[in-house]
This record gives sequence, structure tokens and C-alpha cells, in this order.
Amino acid sequence: MKHKHGSPSLSRLIRLSMNASTLFTILVFAVIVTILLSIVIRPLAQLGAQLVAHSTMREMTSPAFPENHGIATLTDLSPQSPGFERWWKTVERQEVVNYRIPLLDGNEPLEYDEGREMPRALHTVDMIVELDGRELYRSAYLSSSGTAEDSLRERNWLYDYFNKPYFAPILNDDGQEIGMITARIYPPLLVEIVGVTAALMLLLGLLCFYVNYLLGKWLIGPLLLSLGQLRAVFQKLADGHVDELFDKGVQMDRSYSEIEDIAVETGRIISNTKMHMEQLQEKNEELESQKLVLTRQATIDGLTGLNNRRHFLELIAGRLEEPGLMLMLLDIDDFKRVNDTYGHTGGDVILEGFADVLRNDFNGNSVTGRFGGEEFAVFATGLSEPEMRLSAEKLRAAIEAAVFDLPDSRPIGVTSSIGIAYAYRSSLTFEELYQQADAALYNAKRAGKNRVVVFGDSPLSLPG
Repeated sequence: MKHKHGSPSLSRLIRLSMNASTLFTILVFAVIVTILLSIVIRPLAQLGAQLVAHSTMREMTSPAFPENHGIATLTDLSPQSPGFERWWKTVERQEVVNYRIPLLDGNEPLEYDEGREMPRALHTVDMIVELDGRELYRSAYLSSSGTAEDSLRERNWLYDYFNKPYFAPILNDDGQEIGMITARIYPPLLVEIVGVTAALMLLLGLLCFYVNYLLGKWLIGPLLLSLGQLRAVFQKLADGHVDELFDKGVQMDRSYSEIEDIAVETGRIISNTKMHMEQLQEKNEELESQKLVLTRQATIDGLTGLNNRRHFLELIAGRLEEPGLMLMLLDIDDFKRVNDTYGHTGGDVILEGFADVLRNDFNGNSVTGRFGGEEFAVFATGLSEPEMRLSAEKLRAAIEAAVFDLPDSRPIGVTSSIGIAYAYRSSLTFEELYQQADAALYNAKRAGKNRVVVFGDSPLSLPG
């Protein structure tokens, strides 16, 4: 569609004006922050780090320090020392130091007045203390791995300039270096600088807002009027008022060429909207039905109704550190002979009945699943070892007592070998637990089948 003669286009002018205003704001902010950080923060941070490091070092090298902390010499200080925890807390208190600063009355500070003092965080510190080749202290917010320099750099990418650490050697009475204190400080002035910068940026933002307001009133006002009318059309379309739009069409009081193009295309869209809405509704209903089917197929074993292996692993992924953890693997004894004798139809009946026994004996907080073929799994937590063994034996007996009615045949029963990986406190992965349970299952079959074996049981204690 061609633009009408004389129809103005403001998009280029608007973009240039807004971009210039935004660019100016960013440049001013960058200049202010760079100057303040470079001139003020760096020397204060380095001076503060030096003061904190020397304060810690003076305490450790004082003559009374060994006696006060229950050691013979300073190099004996270790986590096993009687006074180590007290020393640790003393160093830890330097990470965030707070003082109450009294307000001033003229040139003189006011007398102590709880209500007229203001708490100020003078500094926060990253600190590492090394003594006699051992690291005795590292600030909680630093990485626990790597050298002191590596951990400080990891926390602050401006390490080499603004927050360069200070290294204070610890010397013995003979002047030999026996340790090192590494400290880096974040000065309190940083907060004030950020506050001042924020205030300046707020004023600058208000100025830019006022300039943009004038530009909008002069240039964008007519455009907004046309967009408002067009938005009303789309709102009716979104609300489903298609019949009203068919009657009135898309009406514009005034517009620029860009808006006219959109209005024409909108009219063409509206002519087909009602039909598409009905088609979409039907499609949505069909997709929702398919979604339910696919979700069940992706998570549930089609024959037994238990969780499939993939969904089983998803359900237990976040529970491997719970106390009293049990992973049980079950295998139907001589299942191949059942299939050979009664066919796959009979085998399916056995698998379905076996799954029903699992569901009846384990529910609630446990997770049951079929891993494939005649292999099943049960995961549960919160069990003591006696409870675990009793539950497993009870399940084995229930399987042995169950009777399965095969089509066109007499009822039969089966037995199951059960292997268990159990840990009251565990940091093992699922693969490691599975290997333990699988090894226990192998031992149960080797010992004669129809029995429960827990990983770690002595071979001498196994029947058979």
C-alpha cells in the first residue's frame, strides 16, 4: 500500500531523539561513577584492609596470646586447640564492623543518647589467615577452594584495581615469617557514593523525562491518538467482539502513513478472525486430550500402571539425601519358565498382579516402578534398619502368598528375589545405590532365590 501524499513519518525522528537522550544519561553516569571510584574508593579500601590485617596480626603476636588460647607457641594454634573457637569468633567479628556514631551539636558530639545515635557499618572484610603452612581462617563468603589470591579474584573482577588485597606477614620473636594475613576491605564510603550517584541520576532522569515529555507533546501526541484508536480495535478483537467490528469496520479519525497501513491490514485480519477462533478452539481441545495421553505414556508403564524407569528417577532425584534411605530391586524368580509355560498372556497377568502387591505394601512416601521385563524397584526413606528388613520380608512373604488366576488355566503363584541398598545417611548417587542393590539381588538369586539380601550382609549369613 502506498502512503498518502504529505502523510508524515515520525519514526526516524522519534528514534533519534530518544536514543540521544538515553545515550547522554548513560555517558554522564559512567563519568561520575568512574571518577568517584578511582579517586575515593581505592585508597580507602587499601587503607582499611591494612588496618584490619594489622589489628589481627597484633593480637596474634601479643605475648599473652598463646596463654590465653591454651597453646605453648603461636605455631601450635590449630582447630584442635582449646581456644581456637574463641580466636575464630574474634577474627570473624572483623568481617562486618558496626559502630554507633553520635550526632553532632555544632562542633561537639552529643552525650550518649540511644535515640540520637546512628549505627553505621564501617567496613566489610574478606580475610584469610595462614599460619605455619596451614590455612586457619577464610571468610565465609569466599570460595573454599583455591589459593587466597584466587578466591579473592573469583569474588571480585575488579580485584587488581579497586579492592587489591593487603598481605601482612606474621613474624615470630626471631623475625622469621611464620604466617600471612590476607585482607581486602569494602569501604563504607561506597554506600554513600552510590547514594549520591543515585540522587544525581534521579535528577538527570527527571530532566530527561521533562525533555522527552516536551518532545512527546510536540511530535508524538497525534501519533498516540491514532494508536489509541487502533488499540481499541485490537482490544475488541481480543475480547471476541468480532461481530461489532464486522458492522463498524476499522475507523480512524486521523493517522500517519504507518498507522494507515496497520489499519488496512487489521481490517483484512478481522474478516477471517471468527473462523480461525472456532478452529483454534477445536484444536485446543484436541491437543489437551492428546497431552493427557502422552503424559501418561511418558511416565507410566502401560502394562502395570507403575512409574516407568525415567519417571521413577525424576521422582526420587531430590530425595537421595533423606535419612533412612532404601532402594529395593525385585526380580520375579524363574519368570522365563512362566512365559514358556503359559505364554506372554500369562506372563502379563503375573506382572500385573505382582505390581498390585507392590502397590498394596508400599504407598504414601514410597515410590514404586517397573524398570523393564520382570525387574521392579521400590524407593523409600525414613526407615530404620530393622523397619527396612521387616518391610522387605513382609513384601517377600506377600508375593509368595499371592495367587494369580491365569486365563484358561489353574491359579499359580510366584516368588521374588529382593536386593536392597540401605543407608541411614547417604551421599551416594543413584547409580551407586543401584549397583549396590543389583549386587544384593544377584546374591539373593545365587543363595537360592525367594529371599531378601541387603548389600553389605556377610556371605556367611546368607541361607543356602
